[in-house]
Amino acid sequence: MVKKNSRLFGLAFLLTVCTFAFSSPKTASEYYSQGVEFQLSGQYFPALESFQQSVLINPIYGDAWLHLAQCSYYLDKYEMALHYAENAEKYALEDAEIQNLKGMIYIALGNLENARAIFEAVLKKYPNNVESRFGLAELNLFAGRLGDAEILYKDALKRHGTNRKALLSLALLAEEQGKSDLARSYIEQALAWHSDNAEVHYLAACLLCQEKKFEEAEYKVRAALQLDNEYYDAYELLANILYLEKKYTEALDVCDFFIDSRPSESHIWYLKGLCLQRLGREKEAIDVWENGLSENPYDELMRSALELLAEKIVPLEDERRSDWAAFHIEKARAYEKNFQGSAMRFEYQRALKLSPFNIEARKSYSQQLLRDGLHELYLDQLKFIKNSLENSGEKPNVELTDTIEAYDSLLKNTLASKWNINAFMLEKKRWKLGIYYMDGNAGRRYPDSQQVVSDMFCSLFSGLSAASVDAGSFKAADFAQAFANARFSGIDYFIVLSLEETSRELVLNARVCSASTGNEVASFSIFRTGNDRYSISLRLLRQKILEILPVRGKILARNGDVLLVDLGRSEGVTENFEFDVVKKGGIKTADIGPGVTYRENSVIGKAVVTRADGDVSEVRFVQKGFFDRLNIGDEIVLSKVPDNSLSEKENSEISSENAPSANADGKSAVKNNEEENPLSMEELGLSKTPDLIELIRNIRNVD
Repeated sequence: MVKKNSRLFGLAFLLTVCTFAFSSPKTASEYYSQGVEFQLSGQYFPALESFQQSVLINPIYGDAWLHLAQCSYYLDKYEMALHYAENAEKYALEDAEIQNLKGMIYIALGNLENARAIFEAVLKKYPNNVESRFGLAELNLFAGRLGDAEILYKDALKRHGTNRKALLSLALLAEEQGKSDLARSYIEQALAWHSDNAEVHYLAACLLCQEKKFEEAEYKVRAALQLDNEYYDAYELLANILYLEKKYTEALDVCDFFIDSRPSESHIWYLKGLCLQRLGREKEAIDVWENGLSENPYDELMRSALELLAEKIVPLEDERRSDWAAFHIEKARAYEKNFQGSAMRFEYQRALKLSPFNIEARKSYSQQLLRDGLHELYLDQLKFIKNSLENSGEKPNVELTDTIEAYDSLLKNTLASKWNINAFMLEKKRWKLGIYYMDGNAGRRYPDSQQVVSDMFCSLFSGLSAASVDAGSFKAADFAQAFANARFSGIDYFIVLSLEETSRELVLNARVCSASTGNEVASFSIFRTGNDRYSISLRLLRQKILEILPVRGKILARNGDVLLVDLGRSEGVTENFEFDVVKKGGIKTADIGPGVTYRENSVIGKAVVTRADGDVSEVRFVQKGFFDRLNIGDEIVLSKVPDNSLSEKENSEISSENAPSANADGKSAVKNNEEENPLSMEELGLSKTPDLIELIRNIRNVD
């Protein structure tokens, strides 16, 4: 019995020792090793946690600080990455790897001078260091010097003939320069030397997408996923490829898998909704986009896709419309506090397009009309509010009814009343635009973004009052097809839109061409970064296009030498504007450059505005020649703007913001301060990060 108890006691003691041993805290080295494993598999958040535990135990662990900096860099936390790199530097002053990482961080922070100084210092000490060459190459990419970058990558390849990053970077550079055969050669070398690396297969798939070889690209990206089943960039690319191959059901499955793991990635919600829309499951698409916007309310493309579809299929009485409109109302109020009138009006108009019976939004919008001096439109909005309340069984308050009565009395002598014209039923469209988009490169984030942006742009020309511009969105295979389609569709100008997108930046390019000749009239390139970059860019583009479209109107009625025309303050027209009066059908778009042309014998006379109301104006007519040839329906075109009128910026900021503002020569009548609305990166004092750089920078696990 004693021996048995002794054995039991010994076993218990051994178990206690083992338990203590196994439950002992990890060492700094063990946390470090664990973090490296996470980092190598691209799991940067758990890697960060492990490295932080490591330096907590051993604050002078230089390698752990270095890896903390690397993980932070990969997660775009550049300020934190720099802090960690500086800590690592304290314990390894001569470490070239730390210096190169600091250089890359400085590039990401926009401090290119410091970055160049670091790389050059490393190369001076270590002439064969390939990482410094990669850093200098990236600086050349930022400067647009692709040839110089290519030389540096080739130098790195000479020193290390199988270097994966050098091969992949050269392949991407060659593709960017249109050298597809050379790009294929480099990627084949990378595949030959690194066939077991998932990223090589992934980038091979990216390059195949550029060439629209989607079947081969699908094969390559699936190979990447076989090597690394947690490679989420590859899942994203696979979903895009399947969508472009019209395999919508398969793409849905990939989207669902991705969303289960990373629900905050809003562009995957966007893609899932697109797949459902293409499958004809439009109601489900709207539900998906709603869920995606709950994850990221500021995803402009997804919100726009939802709203464009909702306007077509969701009934006006659907309560969700009010919820969607509330987002724009909140934004409009924020813009109002910052005195950003154009942005505020844009948001109110988007809210009212979604929810026309939204009393809150319409009241706010009507107050803006009142501030702009558009009293007739203000009264029309008040009457709409009153009717909406009565139709819903709610009694309008006394203040509203009194205001309506007061303005009815004040406006009983309007020009529309005097001439017995219903101003709100006027057909004012004078310009017809075709907005054309083409299939761009297979986007890694937002497929079909060009179509969404084109549809968004068209919607900007249709305000809440009568519009002067009719814009339609069309897909074209190339410029020739866009020109042919526009020429035979009765369009005045066609605009070819193209996008250059990264995860944070947008360049919106537009070519404005004559539909009769195909000649380019104007071109614009608008750069924006940060939130609201799509809506800001489109509003600026609309402004630029309206500034080359002449102000045109039509004669509605006549009483002696006094004419009534369908232009008013809602188009920015005020007293003393001068117009040429031209025979109906006599005005044509210019063959070369902006503006319009008309024959001398088509000019009937001159007209000067004597009184301007909201939608119509009276003009004094002076006929040309002995015979009176004027007919109702003849046209007028702006010839001269008086000082202190439309040329004054504050008077041109009308509520609809969809009216042309040029004279007959296509020269803007608005005194536009270019410094207030800069378009280019140079004017904004910013630099664009090309998509090419993002691809190269994100190459993982450099040799």
